[in-house]
Amino acid sequence: LIKSFIKQCSSKSFHSKGIPELPPLPAATTTEPSELYQLVLKNSYYPPLMQRVSWTLAVPFKEQRYYRSPSDSIANNYTLTARDLKLKDLHKMVPPAMARATLGSAKQRAVSPQCISGCKYTKLVPFCFRTTPTQLYSIDSNSLYSDRHSPELGIIYYSDTQPLTPEEQFFVMLQHEEEIHKQEESPSESDIERYCYYIHNGIRKDMLAPQDKEVKDMILKQIPNHFLTNPNLETLLHSLTEEIQDDYHISLMKNIVDYILMDPAERERLFIGNIPHSFPQRVIRAPVPWHSVYQEIKSWNENHLFTVNPMMLMLQHLWFTEFSDLRFVRTKEMLSGDLPLLPSEFEDLVRRHCMEAHDILQNKWIPTCASLFIDQKERWLHLAPQTDYDSPKQIEEYFASVANLMSLQLREMVINSLEDLLAFFMIHKDGNDFGEPYQEMQFFVPQILIIKLNVEEPKIVFQPLWKDCWNLIYHCFMEILQSSEGLPKVEMQLFPELKKDDPTLRTVKVDESLVSEYVNKTARIFDSNMVGPQKYLNVYKKYSDLLNNGAEQDITDFLKESHSLDDFTKIDSLTKLKKEIASMHVTVPLAMFCLDALKLNEELCNRAQTLKNKLIEFEVDENRELNKRYTYVRMHGYH
Repeated sequence: LIKSFIKQCSSKSFHSKGIPELPPLPAATTTEPSELYQLVLKNSYYPPLMQRVSWTLAVPFKEQRYYRSPSDSIANNYTLTARDLKLKDLHKMVPPAMARATLGSAKQRAVSPQCISGCKYTKLVPFCFRTTPTQLYSIDSNSLYSDRHSPELGIIYYSDTQPLTPEEQFFVMLQHEEEIHKQEESPSESDIERYCYYIHNGIRKDMLAPQDKEVKDMILKQIPNHFLTNPNLETLLHSLTEEIQDDYHISLMKNIVDYILMDPAERERLFIGNIPHSFPQRVIRAPVPWHSVYQEIKSWNENHLFTVNPMMLMLQHLWFTEFSDLRFVRTKEMLSGDLPLLPSEFEDLVRRHCMEAHDILQNKWIPTCASLFIDQKERWLHLAPQTDYDSPKQIEEYFASVANLMSLQLREMVINSLEDLLAFFMIHKDGNDFGEPYQEMQFFVPQILIIKLNVEEPKIVFQPLWKDCWNLIYHCFMEILQSSEGLPKVEMQLFPELKKDDPTLRTVKVDESLVSEYVNKTARIFDSNMVGPQKYLNVYKKYSDLLNNGAEQDITDFLKESHSLDDFTKIDSLTKLKKEIASMHVTVPLAMFCLDALKLNEELCNRAQTLKNKLIEFEVDENRELNKRYTYVRMHGYH
């Protein structure tokens, strides 16, 4: 409709009527009028819309009467109500707390009955819901619901509890359009003629922003390729492309003219009283019963939900850039260290790692977060009470959100540490059962704990006991949880005099299911690694007589009888047994555990040597006695 209207206007001759003009030149003048005279004559008919020469590309002519910088000129043209403002005269930014208070008082004024009754367009806004009762003056009461119609007053009441029907919405829009038409007169023929002139001739095309290439590409994508490549349609395609470009320019120039004519002073200068009315855009909105609930929740979130506060993003950035890789137990360092370790050494190492991580969190992470709040206090200080009579509820809710975020970060570190410790033991998840005979090269992965083999007659025992080993591993998990406790909230650093019932960050608790899950998985790995050490003890079954004093009893019984020298071959067998025990494994790698058999082997060797010495001493004593008897016989002459 607008396009056809503009084309119709372009065919008319542009000559204003009833507008002051320059007097004609004398009839005796035969020379051509000067360019200056022609320019002034033209400007008297059609005053210029845009400046011919300016610092920026497109500047309205009205700016010539002001001494403004380009920035002031652009800002004053952007908003009509701010056309007299200058950057140097702008006030300083109002603090957020004062702005919020001003906004609150403004909202109170907005909902007051005086404001509602004095508002000119309250009854005309086409929304389906209202936060305050509103009335519509009905022209045709039969078109509306009878339960909303008051016959005495001839008005329709509606509120946010009852959405408007499509008919009622259409009625509101019509009434709004009628109000606008009452305020504006229809344009005269001269207004339309001058309006079309300025659209076509008031703005140079070099002042317009070029059309985006993407727009043309999107248009061409809608056309089948065989049309674009058809040589018979090339002329038509070129013509349509030019038409698109012309329509874009006309639309842009019309919008600029419409915007400039929003200024009443410009309308008076350009001799345009009114412009054609645009075709109204009417949109019917479906009923939205949850509108009031949405508004309420949105308002609550704006005042109580702080997850989108810039400080939260800064805390996240600080955590991920500096502390996200921190762990209570540095398992990578342990794997590259001197494994295996004695149980006491392993426990001390885990405790030391946990203490170092706790110190980093308490002495670096918390103070760094507090310094962020000090440096960026303008982002949150407006939430604090400004006077002794203001409620601290909002600032408390804000720091509660901060504590929740930091607690989640701490929980993440604890969970990652528990997972790393579990993965550390998961290396030996396949257990340590082995086939006969024992092959040391079967277990080449570094072991974790050293288990010593000791003799407690009449059996071999593990030192420490399996129960103590498991308690040690369980305490490692508990040490991680305990090291994460006692970290103060950031507000305790900012306000040392603050007293709170819960001054520390929340962390993972012992009774949580994920802790039980990690511990149970580790327990299963531990059980599967108890098989190998028990099985390896079978190697020492052949030496059970040395452990239960059976061999010593045999030697005692043997010595009670009389024997020749040739019967003492047991000495050689004990020597061979000692060498066999001495050649056994001193350290026995078995996946998670490494058995230390040094003390056991030494004990068995010592027992074999003791029995050997007993036989040797008995034979030496017996021979000594025989020698004494032989010497005695010779001295006394007995044969």
